[in-house]
Amino acid sequence: MPYRLIEHTADLCFDVSAPTFERLLNEALLAMTEWTGPVWGAADIVRSFSIEAHDRAMLLVDLLNEALTLSQIHREAYDRIDFLVLSDCHAVGRFIGRTITGAHDEIKAVTYHGAKVERLADGNWSATILMDI
Repeated sequence: MPYRLIEHTADLCFDVSAPTFERLLNEALLAMTEWTGPVWGAADIVRSFSIEAHDRAMLLVDLLNEALTLSQIHREAYDRIDFLVLSDCHAVGRFIGRTITGAHDEIKAVTYHGAKVERLADGNWSATILMDI
């Protein structure tokens, strides 16, 4: 499994791993989406985004918060990201998903507190993200 839930007193915490930075961002989005337990609708959705950040950890947090905001505004959930541009501090792309009729749980926000993205000695990528629920 590319992500695992970490016990945390009051919030939701995930460790995510992947062979590439791009895949890491996708796995983090999928972990967040799966945890909320969306009740999927029928319509396929594509939502564009453009994000600038100071580093990889901030990019991850901002990207997930953008997905969270868009999903709440439009009653959608996303399970994939199609990147058109991706660097350490900039991402342009599209969230791919479907409409939803509800969700089993809710995430209020992804926090910067404790957010970490690193490339491991074996070349794989790892991230820790904390979410306010």
